[in-house]
Amino acid sequence: MRSKRWTRRFCRIAVLAVACGWLMSAQPAAAQEVKLNEVLRSLFYAPQYVALRSGAFEQEGLKIVGPKTTWGVQAAVTEVVSGNSNIALMGPEAAGLTQEASPDRRLVNFALLTNGDGGFILSKTPMPNFTMADLKGKTIVTAGKGATPALVLVDLIKKAGLDPNKDVTIRNIPVSANIIPSYLEPGTNFAQAFEPMVVQAVAENRGYRVASVGALAGPMPYTAFMAPASYIEKNPATIQAFTNAVYRGLIWTDTHSPAEIAALIAPDFKDVPLATVEAVIGEYKRVKIWATDPLLRPEGMDQMIGLMVDAGVLKQRFPYSQIVNASFAQKAIQTIKR
Repeated sequence: MRSKRWTRRFCRIAVLAVACGWLMSAQPAAAQEVKLNEVLRSLFYAPQYVALRSGAFEQEGLKIVGPKTTWGVQAAVTEVVSGNSNIALMGPEAAGLTQEASPDRRLVNFALLTNGDGGFILSKTPMPNFTMADLKGKTIVTAGKGATPALVLVDLIKKAGLDPNKDVTIRNIPVSANIIPSYLEPGTNFAQAFEPMVVQAVAENRGYRVASVGALAGPMPYTAFMAPASYIEKNPATIQAFTNAVYRGLIWTDTHSPAEIAALIAPDFKDVPLATVEAVIGEYKRVKIWATDPLLRPEGMDQMIGLMVDAGVLKQRFPYSQIVNASFAQKAIQTIKR
Protein backbone atom coordinates (compact mmCIF):
# COMPACT_ATOMS: atom_id res chain seq x y z
CA MET A 1 0.00 0.00 0.00
CA ARG A 2 2.78 2.35 0.94
CA SER A 3 4.43 1.72 -2.40
CA LYS A 4 1.22 2.63 -4.26
CA ARG A 5 0.77 5.82 -2.19
CA TRP A 6 4.33 6.91 -3.00
CA THR A 7 3.74 6.13 -6.65
CA ARG A 8 0.56 8.27 -6.73
CA ARG A 9 2.33 11.10 -4.85
CA PHE A 10 5.27 10.97 -7.23
CA CYS A 11 2.92 11.20 -10.22
CA ARG A 12 1.15 14.22 -8.77
CA ILE A 13 4.51 15.93 -8.17
CA ALA A 14 5.62 15.10 -11.69
CA VAL A 15 2.41 16.52 -13.18
CA LEU A 16 2.79 19.70 -11.13
CA ALA A 17 6.41 20.03 -12.19
CA VAL A 18 5.50 19.66 -15.84
CA ALA A 19 2.66 22.17 -15.45
CA CYS A 20 4.91 24.68 -13.70
CA GLY A 21 7.54 24.24 -16.36
CA TRP A 22 4.94 24.86 -19.06
CA LEU A 23 3.70 27.99 -17.28
CA MET A 24 7.22 29.31 -16.93
CA SER A 25 8.00 28.70 -20.58
CA ALA A 26 4.72 30.35 -21.57
CA GLN A 27 5.78 33.67 -20.01
CA PRO A 28 6.94 36.20 -22.61
CA ALA A 29 10.69 36.71 -22.78
CA ALA A 30 11.94 39.96 -21.30
CA ALA A 31 12.44 42.64 -23.92
CA GLN A 32 16.03 43.52 -24.77
CA GLU A 33 16.80 47.03 -23.52
CA VAL A 34 18.50 49.45 -25.92
CA LYS A 35 19.63 52.94 -24.94
CA LEU A 36 19.06 55.24 -27.92
CA ASN A 37 20.63 58.64 -28.51
CA GLU A 38 19.79 61.28 -31.14
CA VAL A 39 21.92 64.23 -32.19
CA LEU A 40 18.88 66.53 -32.12
CA ARG A 41 15.09 66.40 -31.79
CA SER A 42 13.66 67.10 -35.23
CA LEU A 43 10.63 66.40 -37.42
CA PHE A 44 13.25 65.50 -40.00
CA TYR A 45 13.58 62.25 -38.03
CA ALA A 46 9.84 61.52 -38.12
CA PRO A 47 10.15 57.81 -39.10
CA GLN A 48 12.13 57.18 -35.92
CA TYR A 49 9.29 58.53 -33.77
CA VAL A 50 6.79 56.63 -35.92
CA ALA A 51 8.66 53.40 -35.19
CA LEU A 52 8.70 54.24 -31.47
CA ARG A 53 5.02 55.23 -31.31
CA SER A 54 3.63 52.50 -33.57
CA GLY A 55 5.04 49.64 -31.50
CA ALA A 56 7.59 48.55 -34.13
CA PHE A 57 10.35 48.07 -31.56
CA GLU A 58 8.11 46.12 -29.19
CA GLN A 59 7.11 43.92 -32.12
CA GLU A 60 10.80 43.10 -32.51
CA GLY A 61 11.25 42.34 -28.80
CA LEU A 62 13.08 45.55 -27.90
CA LYS A 63 12.57 48.07 -25.12
CA ILE A 64 13.92 51.47 -26.16
CA VAL A 65 15.24 53.76 -23.45
CA GLY A 66 15.09 57.28 -24.86
CA PRO A 67 15.76 58.64 -27.32
CA LYS A 68 18.04 60.89 -25.32
CA THR A 69 18.76 64.10 -27.22
CA THR A 70 22.43 65.07 -27.09
CA TRP A 71 22.85 68.25 -29.12
CA GLY A 72 25.88 68.39 -31.41
CA VAL A 73 27.84 65.71 -33.25
CA GLN A 74 30.84 65.66 -30.91
CA ALA A 75 28.61 65.31 -27.85
CA ALA A 76 26.56 62.57 -29.52
CA VAL A 77 29.67 60.65 -30.57
CA THR A 78 31.04 60.87 -27.03
CA GLU A 79 27.70 59.69 -25.63
CA VAL A 80 27.68 56.46 -27.60
CA VAL A 81 31.43 55.74 -27.68
CA SER A 82 31.55 56.07 -23.89
CA GLY A 83 28.78 53.48 -23.52
CA ASN A 84 26.19 55.84 -22.06
CA SER A 85 24.04 54.97 -25.08
CA ASN A 86 24.12 51.86 -27.26
CA ILE A 87 22.92 53.30 -30.57
CA ALA A 88 23.05 56.83 -31.98
CA LEU A 89 21.21 58.64 -34.76
CA MET A 90 23.30 61.26 -36.60
CA GLY A 91 25.05 61.96 -39.88
CA PRO A 92 26.75 58.78 -41.17
CA GLU A 93 30.02 60.65 -41.68
CA ALA A 94 30.34 60.69 -37.87
CA ALA A 95 31.52 57.09 -38.08
CA GLY A 96 34.51 58.38 -40.02
CA LEU A 97 35.46 60.64 -37.12
CA THR A 98 35.97 57.58 -34.91
CA GLN A 99 38.01 55.39 -37.26
CA GLU A 100 41.29 56.35 -35.63
CA ALA A 101 39.96 55.20 -32.26
CA SER A 102 40.50 51.65 -31.04
CA PRO A 103 38.72 48.98 -33.15
CA ASP A 104 36.13 48.31 -30.44
CA ARG A 105 35.22 51.95 -29.93
CA ARG A 106 34.89 53.05 -33.56
CA LEU A 107 31.33 53.59 -34.79
CA VAL A 108 29.75 51.68 -37.67
CA ASN A 109 26.56 52.63 -39.55
CA PHE A 110 23.95 49.93 -39.97
CA ALA A 111 20.56 51.53 -40.81
CA LEU A 112 19.60 54.57 -42.88
CA LEU A 113 16.79 56.94 -41.90
CA THR A 114 16.94 60.04 -44.12
CA ASN A 115 18.08 60.02 -47.73
CA GLY A 116 18.84 63.68 -48.42
CA ASP A 117 19.31 67.15 -47.01
CA GLY A 118 16.16 68.22 -45.19
CA GLY A 119 16.69 71.93 -45.63
CA PHE A 120 14.85 74.38 -47.88
CA ILE A 121 15.81 77.65 -49.56
CA LEU A 122 13.76 80.58 -48.31
CA SER A 123 13.59 83.78 -50.35
CA LYS A 124 12.25 87.23 -49.52
CA THR A 125 10.73 87.44 -52.99
CA PRO A 126 8.71 84.80 -54.89
CA MET A 127 10.92 82.86 -57.33
CA PRO A 128 8.95 80.01 -58.93
CA ASN A 129 11.86 79.15 -61.26
CA PHE A 130 14.66 79.42 -58.71
CA THR A 131 18.08 77.93 -59.53
CA MET A 132 21.31 78.09 -57.56
CA ALA A 133 22.64 80.58 -60.12
CA ASP A 134 20.13 83.06 -58.66
CA LEU A 135 22.39 83.33 -55.60
CA LYS A 136 25.00 85.26 -57.58
CA GLY A 137 25.61 88.62 -55.95
CA LYS A 138 23.26 87.79 -53.10
CA THR A 139 23.58 86.99 -49.39
CA ILE A 140 22.37 83.72 -47.89
CA VAL A 141 22.39 82.55 -44.27
CA THR A 142 22.99 78.93 -43.43
CA ALA A 143 24.19 76.67 -40.61
CA GLY A 144 27.54 76.99 -38.85
CA LYS A 145 30.72 76.61 -40.87
CA GLY A 146 31.61 72.94 -41.24
CA ALA A 147 28.05 71.76 -40.51
CA THR A 148 26.64 69.39 -43.12
CA PRO A 149 23.93 71.80 -44.42
CA ALA A 150 26.56 74.48 -44.99
CA LEU A 151 28.83 72.01 -46.79
CA VAL A 152 25.99 70.89 -49.04
CA LEU A 153 25.18 74.53 -49.83
CA VAL A 154 28.79 75.27 -50.85
CA ASP A 155 28.84 72.15 -53.00
CA LEU A 156 25.65 73.20 -54.81
CA ILE A 157 27.02 76.71 -55.37
CA LYS A 158 30.16 75.24 -56.96
CA LYS A 159 28.13 72.91 -59.15
CA ALA A 160 26.16 75.94 -60.37
CA GLY A 161 29.43 77.39 -61.67
CA LEU A 162 29.73 80.02 -58.94
CA ASP A 163 32.63 80.75 -56.64
CA PRO A 164 31.31 80.54 -53.05
CA ASN A 165 34.04 82.93 -51.90
CA LYS A 166 33.44 85.60 -54.53
CA ASP A 167 30.06 85.27 -56.19
CA VAL A 168 27.93 84.66 -53.09
CA THR A 169 28.03 86.05 -49.58
CA ILE A 170 27.51 83.15 -47.20
CA ARG A 171 26.77 83.97 -43.58
CA ASN A 172 27.23 81.02 -41.25
CA ILE A 173 24.96 81.01 -38.20
CA PRO A 174 26.11 78.45 -35.56
CA VAL A 175 22.83 78.44 -33.62
CA SER A 176 19.98 77.16 -35.80
CA ALA A 177 17.37 79.19 -33.91
CA ASN A 178 19.14 82.36 -35.09
CA ILE A 179 19.02 81.54 -38.81
CA ILE A 180 15.60 83.08 -39.49
CA PRO A 181 16.24 86.23 -37.39
CA SER A 182 19.51 86.68 -39.33
CA TYR A 183 17.68 86.12 -42.62
CA LEU A 184 15.20 88.87 -41.70
CA GLU A 185 17.97 91.43 -41.35
CA PRO A 186 18.27 94.04 -44.17
CA GLY A 187 20.64 93.04 -46.93
CA THR A 188 20.04 89.30 -46.57
CA ASN A 189 18.19 87.73 -49.49
CA PHE A 190 18.00 84.00 -48.78
CA ALA A 191 18.13 81.44 -46.01
CA GLN A 192 18.89 77.76 -46.01
CA ALA A 193 16.84 76.48 -43.08
CA PHE A 194 15.22 73.39 -41.66
CA GLU A 195 11.67 72.78 -40.56
CA PRO A 196 9.60 73.86 -38.77
CA MET A 197 11.29 77.25 -39.20
CA VAL A 198 10.48 77.40 -42.92
CA VAL A 199 6.78 76.52 -42.54
CA GLN A 200 6.45 79.13 -39.80
CA ALA A 201 8.25 81.83 -41.81
CA VAL A 202 6.05 81.20 -44.85
CA ALA A 203 2.89 81.22 -42.70
CA GLU A 204 3.95 84.58 -41.23
CA ASN A 205 4.56 86.02 -44.74
CA ARG A 206 8.25 86.42 -43.99
CA GLY A 207 9.44 84.56 -47.07
CA TYR A 208 8.78 82.11 -49.87
CA ARG A 209 9.88 78.48 -50.06
CA VAL A 210 11.65 78.36 -53.43
CA ALA A 211 13.56 75.06 -53.38
CA SER A 212 14.23 71.84 -51.51
CA VAL A 213 17.96 71.42 -50.86
CA GLY A 214 17.47 67.67 -50.91
CA ALA A 215 15.93 67.85 -54.38
CA LEU A 216 18.75 70.06 -55.63
CA ALA A 217 21.53 67.92 -54.16
CA GLY A 218 19.98 64.56 -54.96
CA PRO A 219 19.77 61.43 -52.79
CA MET A 220 22.52 60.89 -50.24
CA PRO A 221 22.65 59.13 -46.87
CA TYR A 222 22.08 62.05 -44.53
CA THR A 223 21.14 60.51 -41.19
CA ALA A 224 21.75 56.96 -39.99
CA PHE A 225 21.81 54.73 -36.95
CA MET A 226 25.24 53.63 -35.76
CA ALA A 227 26.79 51.78 -32.86
CA PRO A 228 30.27 50.85 -31.63
CA ALA A 229 31.78 47.96 -33.60
CA SER A 230 32.09 45.93 -30.38
CA TYR A 231 28.39 46.40 -29.55
CA ILE A 232 27.35 45.25 -33.02
CA GLU A 233 29.64 42.22 -32.81
CA LYS A 234 28.33 41.19 -29.40
CA ASN A 235 24.64 41.94 -30.09
CA PRO A 236 23.85 41.00 -33.70
CA ALA A 237 20.31 39.87 -32.87
CA THR A 238 19.59 43.20 -31.18
CA ILE A 239 20.96 45.18 -34.12
CA GLN A 240 18.88 43.09 -36.52
CA ALA A 241 15.73 43.63 -34.47
CA PHE A 242 16.46 47.36 -34.28
CA THR A 243 16.98 47.57 -38.05
CA ASN A 244 13.75 45.65 -38.64
CA ALA A 245 11.88 48.15 -36.46
CA VAL A 246 13.43 51.10 -38.32
CA TYR A 247 12.28 49.57 -41.61
CA ARG A 248 8.77 49.12 -40.22
CA GLY A 249 8.81 52.80 -39.23
CA LEU A 250 9.90 53.82 -42.73
CA ILE A 251 7.13 51.73 -44.29
CA TRP A 252 4.48 53.12 -41.93
CA THR A 253 5.60 56.66 -42.70
CA ASP A 254 5.53 56.01 -46.42
CA THR A 255 2.05 54.47 -46.39
CA HIS A 256 0.25 56.91 -44.10
CA SER A 257 -0.91 60.47 -44.58
CA PRO A 258 0.72 63.56 -43.04
CA ALA A 259 -2.32 63.92 -40.75
CA GLU A 260 -1.97 60.33 -39.49
CA ILE A 261 1.77 60.70 -38.96
CA ALA A 262 1.35 64.04 -37.19
CA ALA A 263 -1.28 62.63 -34.84
CA LEU A 264 0.99 59.69 -33.97
CA ILE A 265 4.20 61.62 -33.23
CA ALA A 266 2.66 64.80 -31.79
CA PRO A 267 3.60 63.78 -28.20
CA ASP A 268 7.27 63.99 -29.22
CA PHE A 269 6.80 67.62 -30.30
CA LYS A 270 4.60 69.14 -27.62
CA ASP A 271 5.86 72.66 -28.28
CA VAL A 272 4.95 72.54 -31.99
CA PRO A 273 1.30 73.07 -33.01
CA LEU A 274 -0.27 69.97 -34.55
CA ALA A 275 -1.10 71.88 -37.75
CA THR A 276 2.58 72.81 -38.11
CA VAL A 277 3.69 69.21 -37.55
CA GLU A 278 1.29 68.07 -40.27
CA ALA A 279 2.45 70.80 -42.67
CA VAL A 280 6.11 69.89 -42.15
CA ILE A 281 5.43 66.19 -42.66
CA GLY A 282 3.57 67.05 -45.85
CA GLU A 283 6.56 68.99 -47.20
CA TYR A 284 9.00 66.20 -46.36
CA LYS A 285 6.79 63.57 -47.96
CA ARG A 286 6.43 65.76 -51.05
CA VAL A 287 10.20 65.87 -51.62
CA LYS A 288 10.64 62.19 -50.60
CA ILE A 289 13.27 62.98 -48.00
CA TRP A 290 12.99 59.73 -46.02
CA ALA A 291 14.68 56.53 -47.05
CA THR A 292 12.49 53.85 -48.62
CA ASP A 293 14.56 51.17 -46.88
CA PRO A 294 17.37 51.17 -44.27
CA LEU A 295 20.26 50.28 -46.60
CA LEU A 296 23.20 52.71 -46.83
CA ARG A 297 24.41 52.18 -50.38
CA PRO A 298 28.10 52.47 -51.37
CA GLU A 299 27.62 55.19 -53.98
CA GLY A 300 25.72 57.40 -51.55
CA MET A 301 28.29 56.95 -48.79
CA ASP A 302 31.08 57.73 -51.23
CA GLN A 303 29.34 61.00 -52.12
CA MET A 304 28.81 61.97 -48.49
CA ILE A 305 32.34 61.08 -47.35
CA GLY A 306 33.78 62.86 -50.39
CA LEU A 307 31.91 66.00 -49.38
CA MET A 308 33.38 65.80 -45.89
CA VAL A 309 36.93 65.17 -47.11
CA ASP A 310 36.78 68.05 -49.59
CA ALA A 311 35.65 70.35 -46.78
CA GLY A 312 38.38 69.12 -44.43
CA VAL A 313 35.93 67.65 -41.91
CA LEU A 314 37.45 64.21 -42.48
CA LYS A 315 41.13 63.64 -43.22
CA GLN A 316 40.62 60.74 -45.62
CA ARG A 317 38.12 58.49 -47.33
CA PHE A 318 37.38 55.19 -45.63
CA PRO A 319 36.40 51.90 -47.27
CA TYR A 320 32.64 51.37 -47.29
CA SER A 321 33.00 48.12 -45.33
CA GLN A 322 34.90 49.95 -42.59
CA ILE A 323 32.13 52.44 -41.81
CA VAL A 324 29.01 50.51 -42.86
CA ASN A 325 27.70 47.06 -41.96
CA ALA A 326 25.02 46.50 -44.61
CA SER A 327 24.06 42.95 -43.62
CA PHE A 328 21.31 43.94 -41.16
CA ALA A 329 19.53 46.24 -43.62
CA GLN A 330 19.84 43.67 -46.38
CA LYS A 331 18.23 41.01 -44.19
CA ALA A 332 15.45 43.38 -43.12
CA ILE A 333 14.63 44.12 -46.76
CA GLN A 334 14.53 40.41 -47.54
CA THR A 335 12.33 39.39 -44.59
CA ILE A 336 9.92 42.31 -44.07
CA LYS A 337 7.28 42.83 -46.72
CA ARG A 338 6.11 46.32 -47.57
